[in-house]
Amino acid sequence: MFKKLKRRTAAVSRSRQSSASASPKRELPDNIYCRPHFLHQSPEEMSQNGEQRARLVLLPPRNKKLPWNTGYAEVINAGKSIFNEDQATCRPIILRKAVDIEEEWVLLCPNEDTQDQGIMATYWGLFDGHDGPVAAILAAEHLHHCIREQLEEILDVICGPCNVQPPLHLKGHKGRQTETSYGIEKNISIENLVKGALETAFKNCSSLQIPQQIEMKDELIGHYQASHNQVGGCTALVVLGLQGKLYVANAGDSRAMIVHKTEVLPLSNEFTAVTERQRIQHLAFLRPELLGEVFSRYEFPRRVKRSDIGEKILYRDYFMSGWGYKTAEDDDLKYPVVHGDGRQTRVMGTIAVTRGFGDHGLKPYDTDLHVKPLLSCIPEVTIFDLGQYEFGQSDVLLMATDGLWDVLSNREVADTSERFLEDHKHDPRRYTMLAQCLIHKARGTPQDNDWKLEDGSFASFDDISVFVIPLHNKGGTA
Repeated sequence: MFKKLKRRTAAVSRSRQSSASASPKRELPDNIYCRPHFLHQSPEEMSQNGEQRARLVLLPPRNKKLPWNTGYAEVINAGKSIFNEDQATCRPIILRKAVDIEEEWVLLCPNEDTQDQGIMATYWGLFDGHDGPVAAILAAEHLHHCIREQLEEILDVICGPCNVQPPLHLKGHKGRQTETSYGIEKNISIENLVKGALETAFKNCSSLQIPQQIEMKDELIGHYQASHNQVGGCTALVVLGLQGKLYVANAGDSRAMIVHKTEVLPLSNEFTAVTERQRIQHLAFLRPELLGEVFSRYEFPRRVKRSDIGEKILYRDYFMSGWGYKTAEDDDLKYPVVHGDGRQTRVMGTIAVTRGFGDHGLKPYDTDLHVKPLLSCIPEVTIFDLGQYEFGQSDVLLMATDGLWDVLSNREVADTSERFLEDHKHDPRRYTMLAQCLIHKARGTPQDNDWKLEDGSFASFDDISVFVIPLHNKGGTA
């Protein structure tokens, strides 16, 4: 069993390191695969721009501005898959809550700032797919609906002192007004209610169910996943700008950070088999049936051999951040549920990322066990108060999939960002140009049938997507 898993892991590793090797071609209906809506790519353009030997960097059209003057750029992988498995979305979200008055729907809390259009929020999302692009497409198209639904449930609290009263011109109407009273205990803040709304939205979206108000395109995606036994999934990194605060919800290994002058402010942590070893081992301890007769919950610095039985060996259990000794037993010959070295560490020898959507049908090679129960869709939510800082035009929030961070550190990205924005301070498209610059830096150039960085080391072979979000004049508003 170990040899089979080892061969499979090695094959995955080689496919990520070689631009010449591609996954077997997956056939997708033409009207399912897409690029982010704000790129305005036709099917013909998607086909032409998806050439992996050229790896063209795609940008939004010059005449199409994104909210907050956000910059964006993306590039396809160098042969890991025939599709760009990243997806992205950037859009305003209008939060409304209605009262039913003689079949006339009105806003719950109209105010001057939003001109009776509801409370405005801004939403950015990056979704990094694996084993196909379908899960990322579904998440990009539907997660914001789940988030809006949860936020509207607490809208009367978010509105604060505006109360739940209909507009003056409707006060004479008869009808039913929906009021909700909240018993706020233990000084629970609005920020924590929004945080809970995001966590619940991720959980509700984890099955990637299609809402009732759908287009035929979404029905085809659901049909494709069912009829082709799709096992793919995706990570999710979301930023919500609401009432002067940024809510960063991360489930996966994409990354968000703020560059403020010379300071780097990380806003997310990666969730991988390395960082979540103890959570996975603890779940295996609580539910040993998930491991069958194939896996052990213990971690060892090396594979246990039969000659080790009865000897003292190093190990780690779910409650340990350090190492200890135990006497090797027959059960220790099983494959560790978390095993590998660095970025090659896998859960059940199968998947490196431990949070996100999808992967419901994922099984370890040659077993009937499911990996999904050991994974999680719940994000870690970080709250950043924009009002605590004074931002200049070179201060930005950067979001990117792991294709960027695989080869560039936070410091390298921050230094590049600071220099570039200072040199292009008068260019109206400087934030998109910075996203393009970062992708060029991580993608490298083709050399000797590989993609290399300036120093000759291997460049990123993965899909790369980058948002650059300017923060000046954003304190107190979203």
